[in-house]
Amino acid sequence: MRFALLGLVLLSACGSAPPEQPATDLLVYGATPSGVAAAVNGAREGLSVLLVQPDGHIGGLASGGLSNTDFKSFEALGGTFREFMQGVEDHYKAAHGPDSQQVIDSVLGGYYEPGVARAVFEKMLAEAGVEVLLNHRVLQTQATAAQGPRRIESADFAKPDGGLAHLRARFFIDATYEGDLIAASGVPTRVGCEAKSEYGEPLAFDEANNYVQTYNFRVCLTEDPANRMPIEKPADYDRSRYAPILGYIAEGSLKSLSQLGDPRAYVLKVRRIPNAKADFNDNFHTPISLSIENVNHPWPTGGPQVRQEIFDHYKSYSLGLFWFLANDEELPADWREEMSRWGLPRDEYADSGHWTPALYVREGRRMVGRRVFTQNDVAQAPGDARAVLQPDSVAIGDYSLNCHGVWAPSPTEPQIGHFGVSIPPFQVPYGVMVPPEVENLLAPVPVSASHVGFSAIRMEPVWTALGQASGLGAAQALRQGLAAANVDVTALQLRLHELGAMTIYASDLAAERTIPRPAWDPAGGAFQARVQQPGEASDLFRAAQFLGTKGFFHGLTAADAPAEPESQGRSTGQWGLRRPRHQVEPDRPLDPALAARWRELARTALGVEVDDLGSSTRGEALVAIFHAWLAQRRP
Repeated sequence: MRFALLGLVLLSACGSAPPEQPATDLLVYGATPSGVAAAVNGAREGLSVLLVQPDGHIGGLASGGLSNTDFKSFEALGGTFREFMQGVEDHYKAAHGPDSQQVIDSVLGGYYEPGVARAVFEKMLAEAGVEVLLNHRVLQTQATAAQGPRRIESADFAKPDGGLAHLRARFFIDATYEGDLIAASGVPTRVGCEAKSEYGEPLAFDEANNYVQTYNFRVCLTEDPANRMPIEKPADYDRSRYAPILGYIAEGSLKSLSQLGDPRAYVLKVRRIPNAKADFNDNFHTPISLSIENVNHPWPTGGPQVRQEIFDHYKSYSLGLFWFLANDEELPADWREEMSRWGLPRDEYADSGHWTPALYVREGRRMVGRRVFTQNDVAQAPGDARAVLQPDSVAIGDYSLNCHGVWAPSPTEPQIGHFGVSIPPFQVPYGVMVPPEVENLLAPVPVSASHVGFSAIRMEPVWTALGQASGLGAAQALRQGLAAANVDVTALQLRLHELGAMTIYASDLAAERTIPRPAWDPAGGAFQARVQQPGEASDLFRAAQFLGTKGFFHGLTAADAPAEPESQGRSTGQWGLRRPRHQVEPDRPLDPALAARWRELARTALGVEVDDLGSSTRGEALVAIFHAWLAQRRP
């Protein structure tokens, strides 16, 4: 399978950048999904945008093997990430037909082949007019020397030919997993885990340490004989790394190679994606899988050689594990037979030996910014179904506090620092992207958060939402001559809502007229068809998102209220139905008590007086209050 660049402007090793270029409006470093979102949204706002990537890969983990990303419900997805998913679905429709198995297997664009993901990102960049510079690694930045807040004026990048590219820009965004641009700019960063005492987080450690989450590869393999390449034994293969699996099988703690055989105790998490491929991931519940403890801690701050050595170590280990599972004669025959069906795909990663160029960097540097996001920011509001309110929210998340462990005393002992804790959908405030003392820089990926708080944010839909907010925020700052810290967050929220992005979770309101939803057949164990759930008009979506972010939805549903029936069960094998107790019920009549409360909130939170809402529905009341506020806001 070949994927065209569709007119994307690429400046790579063959077309090296001149020593000095005219200043671009916005330079985004890191072609992760967040970086793509930042660049695309900045360009759509009229900025000239340069997206710079240290290697030749576009799409980060989403095109690097993570072929079905982590979220709980489709209702948490909006803005640029939803646009990406629609692009995936459209690709499969165009390539294979609207009723094809590939479209069904893509689950509304949430499951995708790596090459398809990259093609969709490249199409978005090309259509927005973003210039892309590959294989350029940041070295340092130059800033104004005046006292007080600094402005970055330019940055130096190492070119693949050994030369230096000096690039100027009016605004910068760091969308790397490692936080390399903020570090090069002298922004304070942190690596590792805080102690409980620092932020009062129950999941934190008793003492601080320098450990980051364990890494692994998300590996794309195929079982199509025509596309499958055999997995060769690595040159440094060491059977003793994997032989303990035999003991775990004997004692019963490992029961199958993958959850496709046994849903309880297995080595590999395998999720099928279109065209006879699958995403192979680590299973952190079992003693041996794709992750390796105690190896990746130097990665966040390490140079190219350090990172390459860690990358090669993980690659060799992963290939060795696959080879062991397919060939070791002491393993059960059904294990060997299952693993032997899989191989490297000929049509993926042709420029990197058909192996992903992206290691799953779950955690790198974290900025110490204007606002630190912690476990306390995802806690439930007292007595409420919702998480604590963040009035300056620019993104939402819907997953869990999730850490794959940070350390193991020995290869045979359990990981330390592993947790997976359920939390309600949460909001992410703008300030987590804003560095101290730098006026023209935002960081939507290496955000300002504790280790525990970061474990909630670190999912691609959240990072992508923050990337969109950073691109729009940069545009506002440049248009109005503002520092990043002084961006009008209310205006930014309104623009996000216009574009279908979310700042609060509302399970029964969507930007589009209908909320697409897959139907899951538990008996057949497969995605069957798309069904439609009634949605609401865009005007109501904007009103609900804005007013909900100002506190209008807190107090609607108690934490112990009965869950609505349509929120129970599974939507697909991975994703759940909409989150319970987070509905707005826009068609429900507005009772007098809620009308009085909303009028008071309009007065105190928005500074606007509204007339008696009479016999309005909740939705009509929200729109009326929103329009009254808009009328007062306009000059």
